[in-house]
Amino acid sequence: MVLTQNLTESIIERIKTEEMLRIPASEEEYFSVAYDLPFKIEYHDSEIVTMGLASFWHEVLASAMIRIFNKIFNPDNYYIIGSNGGVQIPKFEGGYYMPDVMVVKGEPQFKKNSTAIITNPYIIVEVLSPATTYFDLSEKFPEYKHLESLQQIIFIHQKKMSVSSYIRSENSNVWLNQDFEKETDEILIENTPISLKDIYAKVQFPQ
Repeated sequence: MVLTQNLTESIIERIKTEEMLRIPASEEEYFSVAYDLPFKIEYHDSEIVTMGLASFWHEVLASAMIRIFNKIFNPDNYYIIGSNGGVQIPKFEGGYYMPDVMVVKGEPQFKKNSTAIITNPYIIVEVLSPATTYFDLSEKFPEYKHLESLQQIIFIHQKKMSVSSYIRSENSNVWLNQDFEKETDEILIENTPISLKDIYAKVQFPQ
């Protein structure tokens, strides 16, 4: 209990001055603090990783994607959840991430002894920020590809109008990438075209 308290206090104190925090930890230590912090934390390559609280515009973009998904997907067959839900990567050393938005097709399959972490996402959305871009694209992205159920990964920049889509092809190891930068560009989600203008409808970019 003392170890957990010390680890929690250390994370809360350090995140006040560090944009992105990485702390070596065991899987057990990760789960000892994962449910107690007011912001999401992830577990990658034997490290606790956290970026603290998300920005306002980050949350606007995540909400926009939830709204769009609710229009596209039949609620009888799909679940749409925000960043409080976790996903487990099927690797021996463990990997636990909290995407900004997830779509689950059919019934959720949970990690053993968990009602918060699933193993079968259908679509994952990550909203990128300057502090998280490298981690999301270079470290988490390759891990997401291990998820057999996953069919599309969408990366959305919050500082500029830019969206990248990766769709799994018939060859499960091949992903088709498209990048979009104009408000009239349309990204396909479940064969439905969605314009960047719709995604970024309420977002204000820094001057």
